[in-house]
Amino acid sequence: MQPQVLRELADVIVRLLPTIFEKSWRTGEAPEDWRRANVTPVFKKGKKEDPGNYRPVNLTSIPGKGMEQLFLDVISMHVEEKKVIGSGEHGFIKGKSCLNNLIAFYDEKTIWVDEKRTVPVVYPDFSKAFDTVSHNILIGKLRKCRLDERTVRWIENWLSGRAQKVVISGAESRALEQAAQRGCGVSICGDVQNPPRCIPVQPALGEPALSGGLD
Repeated sequence: MQPQVLRELADVIVRLLPTIFEKSWRTGEAPEDWRRANVTPVFKKGKKEDPGNYRPVNLTSIPGKGMEQLFLDVISMHVEEKKVIGSGEHGFIKGKSCLNNLIAFYDEKTIWVDEKRTVPVVYPDFSKAFDTVSHNILIGKLRKCRLDERTVRWIENWLSGRAQKVVISGAESRALEQAAQRGCGVSICGDVQNPPRCIPVQPALGEPALSGGLD
């Protein structure tokens, strides 16, 4: 659905979206259109003739993004309230950043140096980390976080059958379906507060919390 259509019919669509979101969640199925993306290159700097100077941007369904944000809010609340994520985690945490991480690391290791202790340091940076996350492992970790099964099934469906095509100046490439078990650059994957680390078993997130959010 085009943004212009959404703007012009906002008064009507805003009354329908809660029903669509609720049905999507209860059936565990995301509409196919929500899992389709147009990839548009955005120029960064340098020579425009060099393809490496462009950043690919995925343009996806606006209602799909709204549903995605709803799930993000609910899951974030769950992992925060149940203390699934440790205080040392800085990635994708509100109010924290790489700078906070470095300051905390520096403070702790400075104390060790003052105490004349050995300070071995390994600081890896994984290239395209979220692009290579196994969906099976991701879904398994979400279940270990004890999210309600409907939410997990919806995310599993959201990650399957995704396809994208390149769109430049009105010209389109052939749509390619992405590998089923690999990362797909979907923001909910990265924004679920680093789900692969959700090891502790926590109380389940009940239906009322999500239903209330949808209403």
